[in-house]
Amino acid sequence: MKREALQNADTICAIATPAGQSAIGVIRVSGRQALNLVQSVFKGNGKLETFQAHTVHHGEVYDPLEGRVLDEALFLVMRGPRSYTGEDVVEIQSHGNPFLLQKILSLLISRGARLALPGEFTRRAFLSGKIDLAQAEAVMEIISSQSAERHQWAFSQLKGHLSQKINALRQKLLYILAQIEASIDFSEEGITFSTTEEMERGVEAILTEIQNILGEYEEGRRIRDGFTAVIVGRPNVGKSSLMNLLLQEDRAIVSPLPGTTRDLLQEWAQIDGTSVKLIDTAGYRETSDFVESEGVRRGEKALETADVALWVLDASEPLQKEDRLLLGKMGCEKRIIVLNKMDLPRRIDLTGIIERYPRDPIISLSVINREGLEELKRSVKASLVAGTERERPLVALVRHRGALQRGELALGRALESIVRKDSWEFLAADLREGADALGEIVGEITTDAILDQVFSQFCIGK
Repeated sequence: MKREALQNADTICAIATPAGQSAIGVIRVSGRQALNLVQSVFKGNGKLETFQAHTVHHGEVYDPLEGRVLDEALFLVMRGPRSYTGEDVVEIQSHGNPFLLQKILSLLISRGARLALPGEFTRRAFLSGKIDLAQAEAVMEIISSQSAERHQWAFSQLKGHLSQKINALRQKLLYILAQIEASIDFSEEGITFSTTEEMERGVEAILTEIQNILGEYEEGRRIRDGFTAVIVGRPNVGKSSLMNLLLQEDRAIVSPLPGTTRDLLQEWAQIDGTSVKLIDTAGYRETSDFVESEGVRRGEKALETADVALWVLDASEPLQKEDRLLLGKMGCEKRIIVLNKMDLPRRIDLTGIIERYPRDPIISLSVINREGLEELKRSVKASLVAGTERERPLVALVRHRGALQRGELALGRALESIVRKDSWEFLAADLREGADALGEIVGEITTDAILDQVFSQFCIGK
């Protein structure tokens, strides 16, 4: 379905601020009758329809049915198409009492407005051409982001970094497709618009770029969903104390008795603006206790999928048998060696570890006096988040990945058709399928089902 403007749309309204008491609450109204509808409850100097766009006016919310004023408020007038939805929009800023906001909302509905569906304001922004579908999804990503990294990624999406890339690839693909279709139409005249070699190079270049974008998906997913850091080490080296220190709360039980932690303990933490799921594991050692040995096994499994391992060692003691056993069990590509208890005399010798992992950062730490904590945080972030904003992954959503994968398959078939010298009708069909797959990402090619899937995730006021 091609993007099209809304025809005869209802005027919609919703509370745009979160539930609960607050100093200010915002009610958003959008649609062709937004100005007239709000005017019917506006009590102040002048008429909303005569006010300039993007101006703020003080007034009162008046209930004509009850004949009384509900509240003082500010009325923000934004005329389409220079508004978020592309339609006339009025925002009412009143006091943030939930009962009062519901009262004003009910009043607007009684005057002819309709309660907005989830994401309907942003959906109208998309349908009116204010933003594309990838940018619309970025709005929700900004709202739900829980870390600086995810927010920066979402903001880059909202600014159109992904959209620009996808549109550029799609235009290149459509150009090649146009050349092929023109060659088919004028085949009897013997006119050729592009050589087979040129088409092959063009399709191959687009396919390579799609594959490069897909190759960044896992990193993008981690930025969006958060990273995983597993804390490992033998018993009583300070793993649980380290977790509590990073969480800034006593979440893990700390005890001098070995085997206190017998299962995985998981909590989310913000480390220098990066969302990280910390996993505290059972102390690594050989044991006949079934429950504790199962905890050790689960710790080993967690290491296999971790983004980074924080290997905690007791710097006040020589390497123990369990430390050396764990040395060969590090099923994680990235490690940070944490030398805890540096407030005590150092007795550890890291020769064997450095020989095995010469590039791993080594951080000296004391969980007692917090020395080395900031350096550890910086090291964790550096190991998880690589690259500058310019290099930030473009794709992190499953929908985008699926569309790119369909495009990849279609262009792969197209290249095979070129090599086999198949009929150009088959080649054109594959290229059209690839172009449509890319178009789904930005909403140039879409269906109501896709739009419902995207916007159903939004809150009602957005």
